[in-house]
Amino acid sequence: MVRPALAAARALAVLNFFAAHPGGSFTLSELSSSLGINLASALSVLRALEDAGYLVRHPTRKTYELGAYPVALGDAALRGNPAVDLARGQMAGLARELGSETVIAALVRGGAGADGDQVVILATEGTPQIPTADVRPGQRVPLVPPLGQVFYAWSPEGRIEAWLSRLEPATREAVRAQLLAALAAVRARGYSVAVDRPARMEIGTVLGLLAEQPTDAGRLQGRLDAAAMALVDSGYELADVDAEAEYSIASVVAAVHDPHGGVALALMVNGLRRATGRQVTEVGERLAGIAQAITKQTGGRIVPLSARDIS
Repeated sequence: MVRPALAAARALAVLNFFAAHPGGSFTLSELSSSLGINLASALSVLRALEDAGYLVRHPTRKTYELGAYPVALGDAALRGNPAVDLARGQMAGLARELGSETVIAALVRGGAGADGDQVVILATEGTPQIPTADVRPGQRVPLVPPLGQVFYAWSPEGRIEAWLSRLEPATREAVRAQLLAALAAVRARGYSVAVDRPARMEIGTVLGLLAEQPTDAGRLQGRLDAAAMALVDSGYELADVDAEAEYSIASVVAAVHDPHGGVALALMVNGLRRATGRQVTEVGERLAGIAQAITKQTGGRIVPLSARDIS
């Protein structure tokens, strides 16, 4: 994978930081510290982004915030991705109906494999019924197993293996069968169901720290890996739903597919308190129905694994 020029990488880091902090304004020193860029280089990048209309500088506070041009860029992106616009209205209505939080997210591929894959939060509506991680538009989440199952349930074998490779070798072999069974369950019913576990809050804490201090990614990766492993051990994915049992649900997630059969968007309902298995299934089927309708409206399709390249 070709590495971007240093100046370009720094400019992207600045824009990603602002995307993860909607409405935020920051001084030169705050941005320099948060992003690990020396003051002179940070000032050069900020001035270039200001000149291009991506950022504006407050005349008295001397802080930087997003300018007008990203609005036009976002509008152009939405016009090129009609699934997002369709999903926003549907998910806002679902959040009001359920009295919980809904989220729209997309996959950002990290290269030929899945070792650098992240999910980026595009939109949120409502408030979860149980304490959950702070989910914000612009936030990026590294997809360490078992996170991101809906993005890989329909993937070719090579990409699934790359996703699994983000775990340590010994851990990967210990949980491989369990994770593959979870992917099969997601694929069979059309949505993922994750139960609430203590490790989920640790993941939320780490993700919050990553958003505030991206330069600490290396130090925090170990905590993220450990929390993800704890989720696997605790049976995070609910493969079999008992209609009469009662659950505290972390998330229910369904996939919108693109014309090539890939997952274009993940639609999520987060934080359901004391839901019966019957209610969980109803939410899952409702969410999957919304995803399938958007898939059809945007020319997407689900490609059977047998018809996909498995390399």
